[in-house]
Amino acid sequence: MTPQAIPESARSATPQARRIALLISVVIFILAAINGIFTWSGAHLFIKEPVYALLFAVAVQFSIAISLIALPFVRGLGKLVLLVVYSAALVLSTLSAYTFIYNSGLPGSLANVKAVDTPLKAEVADRLSEIMLAEQEAIDAETERLAFLERQAEEEAQRGYRSGRGAGKGPEYYRKLEALQADQVRFEAVKRDYDQARDIYRQMNQALAQPADDQREQLILLLSMLKSHLNTDQGRALATELAQGKLAVIQSPVEKAMSRIVDRDHLSIQLVISVVWAAVFDLLALFLGIIRYYILRPSRSLLNGLYEMIAAFVTFIIRLGYIRKHARQRFNHELQQQSHGTPLNSAEMQSFATFVMAGSQFSAGEGQEATEPLKKLIAHIEPLKLADDPSAVGVPFEVLDTQKEMKTLMAMLIQNEVFLSDVEHQAYRLNPGSEMAQRIMVFIRMGLQDDQRPQDLAPLFHAAGG
Repeated sequence: MTPQAIPESARSATPQARRIALLISVVIFILAAINGIFTWSGAHLFIKEPVYALLFAVAVQFSIAISLIALPFVRGLGKLVLLVVYSAALVLSTLSAYTFIYNSGLPGSLANVKAVDTPLKAEVADRLSEIMLAEQEAIDAETERLAFLERQAEEEAQRGYRSGRGAGKGPEYYRKLEALQADQVRFEAVKRDYDQARDIYRQMNQALAQPADDQREQLILLLSMLKSHLNTDQGRALATELAQGKLAVIQSPVEKAMSRIVDRDHLSIQLVISVVWAAVFDLLALFLGIIRYYILRPSRSLLNGLYEMIAAFVTFIIRLGYIRKHARQRFNHELQQQSHGTPLNSAEMQSFATFVMAGSQFSAGEGQEATEPLKKLIAHIEPLKLADDPSAVGVPFEVLDTQKEMKTLMAMLIQNEVFLSDVEHQAYRLNPGSEMAQRIMVFIRMGLQDDQRPQDLAPLFHAAGG
């Protein structure tokens, strides 16, 4: 880098300091490249195209490195923009690297996202046990109920009234006996379903114990078969929840990693270690970037730079609110200034001066100088301080009522639109949109250049745009 290419603000650093800063810059890029490997790996889990994942990693890490290197040379609002870009890139880099590192620590999670991991196996086995327990409780309850019905029928046979068929085998006995036999038939079907459910339960346990590529699909099919042989509402509800809410939902590596951050009940050492590994190289680059900042800018505090940045940002926001007002004022000012470039010795200016002097001479009385009415008119031009137009200048009506010799000159100027008659505010207003009005202000300047009142009338010229 040549001395001419070095910014003026960087020349305060010694050559040795610049060499150290250059070495730190190289190390920052090396650290960004190292962390870029993790960034690419995490992005590739979500973006299956390796080229796009590589472009993403390069963009993120380059943003981090170049932001740290350019930080000493940027001030004000530019530093805020640079820090926003750096913060966004740091977040993307950390989350992408964390996704890869966290999933790498889980057994088999990167090899096959459809595999049933150990926590899910434990949950499936636990829910299957609850289903079979609910079915067993239903079988026991039905067995107990049938035994009660059988005892009722026997008691009816022993105590019942005679019907010609035995001691007590009357109509009530046969009614109870028929109900018992119907329930026993239904119970036999329930027991067959339960036996088949137990067989499917054993098959599911075997499928859980033997890992396979299609293990999840096998469990879903066996679970649907199991549900067709369940006879309790609780068992069917558990089977539906297990099939649709656990086995059927396949989380991508990104979802699996991010869910551990969101779910505070499952924070673990592995999560903390993964986050630390994901950010360690970027944070080390940040530390070196701060050192480089103070090597190149030993007299500028980073906190002062932060204060300037915030102040510049607030000023920018405030200026946005006044941009329309500022544009309107600037337009009016430029409109009023558009004829100020007319040379004083031009034929147009000389013609206008002749016109004004002729009007003044025509208005002068006997024994008065030709310029006396013009001088009086100039002396009475003042800011009108109107609410709707603070910059308006002119001559009040009451002045011309007392200075009648100026009326002829004012009439000529009104005819040429140098002044506008404002009846509402009882004043003759200098027309800011008229080139003649602007030229008369130049003419007033010429007439007062040797006078002692220019300083007193300076606010007037400023208000009129002169």
